[in-house]
Amino acid sequence: MLLGVQYHDFLNPQSIIKGGFQYMEIPYSVNIKKGLLQYKQEAADYELKVSGLVCELQDLTEDKLIELIEACRGCQGHYIVLSTMNCEAGVLEKIIANCAMKLADYKVPIFIENGCRGNDISGYFYNAYSDVSDLISIIDYCKSFCKELTMGICYNIGYANLLEKNISSQLRQCGEYLCMVHGNDNDGRRNDKQMPYTFTKGRGDLTTDWYHIIRELIHLQFHGWFVFDTAGLFGRCPERLHTYFIRLLHAIAVEWEKQYTFAERVLAIPGKKLILFGAGQMLKDYMRVFGEKYPPYFAVDNGPDRWNTEQMGVSIKNPQEILSVPEDERNVVICCMYYDAVGAQLRKMGVAYEEFHDRYFV
Repeated sequence: MLLGVQYHDFLNPQSIIKGGFQYMEIPYSVNIKKGLLQYKQEAADYELKVSGLVCELQDLTEDKLIELIEACRGCQGHYIVLSTMNCEAGVLEKIIANCAMKLADYKVPIFIENGCRGNDISGYFYNAYSDVSDLISIIDYCKSFCKELTMGICYNIGYANLLEKNISSQLRQCGEYLCMVHGNDNDGRRNDKQMPYTFTKGRGDLTTDWYHIIRELIHLQFHGWFVFDTAGLFGRCPERLHTYFIRLLHAIAVEWEKQYTFAERVLAIPGKKLILFGAGQMLKDYMRVFGEKYPPYFAVDNGPDRWNTEQMGVSIKNPQEILSVPEDERNVVICCMYYDAVGAQLRKMGVAYEEFHDRYFV
């Protein structure tokens, strides 16, 4: 994925680069517009790049769209996102229909974002841009006026959560139209714009199902832009903490990228014998997802009652059997929920290992 953080007046660009990101996304408001060159220079000073610009669709006109595209090109941005929060239907279609010929000369992709209407007090409700099917229809209609126009969907996780959407299903419906994701978290009632994994419900269940969201992006082989639009986080915490929170966001992104590359990075290693540590439900999950392409040499388990048995055609052995495989030939992967305890056990045995997290794949 291509990663970035959305910039705001209260967020120091230096915090973004110190936090590990190379790209910042700029909301194109009146104040930003007046100082756009200044922000471009600030980004260059900190070796940051502008990923793209975000603009409210309800404020857009034909002239503003052209101005926005030229500003994006001037910043060497890669895209424009049109936010549809509290926007009436038909706005973009009219604009594109009237200036399609002008747009044919521009090569800046335009992504339309899912949205809703309402606020934190009255609640949030569907609008003309809440469903993926409606976004696809709008894109197809606009492209009928200008086939050279590059358009796609920017899917905002937080906005979908406000409407209690099945986000995994919505991402799947996007298909090839999905070009970008805006990532933020909320409690399902207020547009908090916090970092992922912030909110839980019941007995610790996540309000936003980030595991299955990443699973769906992996299945889609999504390699577009993922930008954290967490203005609520940076607007509420002290400035001296911004860099540390951005580092945490970067760590989240690194964790997701590890899952993206899990099969190629961990399983597809030539000349290695794959050994799974764990013979419970997670072994079954592994076999359903990866078993056919990457079958294990054998599995081990700490339960003596499982030794010398089979699970889904895989032999289960004593963990000490790992040492019977030469170090340069073995590839050990923890395949149970007790990652810390098993990891400590393997380190004590002098065995290197990786981890299979089934929640990202099942």
